[in-house]
Order: sequence, then C-alpha cells, then structure tokens
Amino acid sequence: MKAPMTATFRISEDDYLAAMKLYARLTPLRLVLVAAIGVLLALAAAFGPPLVQTGSVGGLVGGGSVLLGTRFIVLPLMARRHYRKYKAIQEEFNAEVLDHGLRLTLPNTDHTIVWQNVLKWRHDERFVLLYPMPRLFHIVPKALAAQGFDLKGLLERLNRHVGPPV
Repeated sequence: MKAPMTATFRISEDDYLAAMKLYARLTPLRLVLVAAIGVLLALAAAFGPPLVQTGSVGGLVGGGSVLLGTRFIVLPLMARRHYRKYKAIQEEFNAEVLDHGLRLTLPNTDHTIVWQNVLKWRHDERFVLLYPMPRLFHIVPKALAAQGFDLKGLLERLNRHVGPPV
C-alpha cells in the first residue's frame, strides 16, 4: 500500500457557490416529482374547466418562478453571503485519503471524517461533497488530483463504504 498523499487547497467564493449549486441539485426522485406536478398542472391548464385552468396556470407560473428564483437569485446571494461570514472555509485546507476516512486539516483543526459517519455523498465535474448530516457537507475539489491526491481512491471508498452517490 502506498503512503497517503496530502493535497492543499483553499475554497474560493466561486468554488463555494458552485458547491452550493451541487448541494441544491434535485435528486432523481425529486426531479421526477417536480416534473410530474408540472405535467399534471399543464394538463389541468389545457383540459380542465375554466376555474381549474386559471389555478393551474397560476400554479405553473408561481411554482416555476419560485424554482427559478431560488436557483438563480436567492441561492447565489445567500451562498456568497455565507462564504464571506464563514472565515474558516476561507482558510487553506489539507486533505488526505486514509483507509478509514478522509482527513482534513486546517491551521487550528485536525479532523478525520470516518466512512461510517458519512450519510451520503454526491459529486460533479468539480467537487465531491461528503454529508455527515443531511444539510451539512464537506467540500473536496476534484482539482486536488493534480497535486497527487487520491481522488480515485476517495470515490472508490465512498462507493464501498457509503454507497452510490445521490
């Protein structure tokens, strides 16, 4: 077994915003649910009695506005605000994949996230998010692989110990 490789990173405000967009991405089940509601409202708007049509159009416009407004206006504003207030996330991190977990170190903190304490995880082309709680996650940039970080090993261990990504 080769020695663990430590990689260093700093989360920028844009990184944090992109990670929050990944966090807010709908799961396949929720995406199907939203689509089904949209189809039902569209059918009711097209074929229902006049009162139902009016309510359905209102639901489509209102629901669509809320979804789009939340995703493209509220989320970016709140993410940038949270990043600016959360000083610890602006510090430089070290990350290291271990057999029993992911070790994250900061200047004043040394923490290992053990695999059995990871509730779920997800990833995209830029980040891996590890969730120890339903709404709390740790961000691991995939760009760390360029420093020799064992990204493949991290993904394999997450699949083996936590399950498939959500």
